[in-house]
Amino acid sequence: MKKISWPILLGLTLLVGCQNAETKEETKPSTVQMEEKVPTESEMNTPFPYPNLLADSEESFSLLVIGDQDTPIENNQKITQKVNDILSLPELKMVKNAYPELNIKTEPAYILFDQAGVIHQSKDINELTTYLEQNKTK
Repeated sequence: MKKISWPILLGLTLLVGCQNAETKEETKPSTVQMEEKVPTESEMNTPFPYPNLLADSEESFSLLVIGDQDTPIENNQKITQKVNDILSLPELKMVKNAYPELNIKTEPAYILFDQAGVIHQSKDINELTTYLEQNKTK
């Protein structure tokens, strides 16, 4: 019995010693935090917060599609010629949870990225294709 009681006593001592004594307070966002944030000049010089959305090379773009489930955008040749990476998310709620700093208000939305950040945002796929056709230098 002594052989079993020492490991149990040691284990309980470790568990009690490793507990966090601080109480956690639930914080509710204040109305100031909930208001739309306007970026300051110093924030504009910071790196893009979502590097996984950026284009891999200077010759291509990356695209985030929100809420357009009618036709797969991957089948549109005008877009796939310029865009290497396409991320399609079905709901605006998902985008707001995953990328809150993008401040997207409506769906469908098409957000085009280069290697530095957002370069074009539109609600219409035709507007996006027109933008891609006009920027053939990339």
